[in-house]
Amino acid sequence: MDIQFDETKNIAYIKITGPASSKQVLEAFDIAVSSEKYKKGMGRLWDFTEADLSSINSDTIREMAQYSLSFPSGINDVKVTFVTNKTLEYGLSRMFEASSNAKTPIKVFKTIEKAEKWMTERDD
Repeated sequence: MDIQFDETKNIAYIKITGPASSKQVLEAFDIAVSSEKYKKGMGRLWDFTEADLSSINSDTIREMAQYSLSFPSGINDVKVTFVTNKTLEYGLSRMFEASSNAKTPIKVFKTIEKAEKWMTERDD
């Protein structure tokens, strides 16, 4: 796992590599949002381009989608994007997008560039 913060773009980049469990994904979320570099209102870009999420099932996706609801605003109501170029991870990310009841706008992309563009667009 690699976590980086870009204050200029207001994005936390969370990269997961190799086989990953739901516990590892939630741990990455916790580490990112509890970092002193993370600012309320900062969006999160999840990079799954090198991840293997095959151990995660649809029930786990629904549980994960509810997890951020326990966090205060500024964390659970920011733009979140998932980037993946693999069929399984893309499908799981889309399932997460559909399962979330948060006020968080969520989108799935196949490139980091497109994800960054969406995240930095103004919502006026």
